[in-house]
Amino acid sequence: MFQAIDRLVVLSEQQREDLKRVTTPQELPKDSILLEQGHICNHLHFLVEGAVRYYYHQDDKEITSGFRFEGDFINSFYSFISRKPSKESIILMSDCKLVTISYDSLQYLYNKDSVWNRLGRLSIESYYIQLEEHFFSLQSQTASERYAHLLQQYPDILNRVKLGHLASYLGVTQETLSRIRAKYRNRQSWRN
Repeated sequence: MFQAIDRLVVLSEQQREDLKRVTTPQELPKDSILLEQGHICNHLHFLVEGAVRYYYHQDDKEITSGFRFEGDFINSFYSFISRKPSKESIILMSDCKLVTISYDSLQYLYNKDSVWNRLGRLSIESYYIQLEEHFFSLQSQTASERYAHLLQQYPDILNRVKLGHLASYLGVTQETLSRIRAKYRNRQSWRN
């Protein structure tokens, strides 16, 4: 966790100790729900090990809105910041190791030291950039381009994510994803 934080801000030993005092390590099994759609998000998690999926329900369909892996912060930023019910659920796709901080404990850190405000701002900026990149990729790239980009970003994603969830995230049917994968494999083998 400190390595991920140090990429954004460098913490002093005292700041590290302050963070340790207000965080809780957790080990949770696969299929645990971190947050249910319609509930207020009261915790921010750092994913030490494992994989997480974000999803929401629309017209009786489950739509995957994102994935997070080791080194990522996890929560519904919308709900956590606005204190309104979350528009999505968060589920563990594998057994996970997490470090968790409550909303109130984070507010305490924000009030104690400006470094935490800087870290919060930089984390939100990073999240916003990822969100906007995904939004524009859905609007401007073909499904094949989105798939290729995702494989570049997460080379082992096919080993960690169910194809149905991946198809939903890319905005295509599972059948379309199968065709895209076949074309992509053919193109890759032709290049080699």
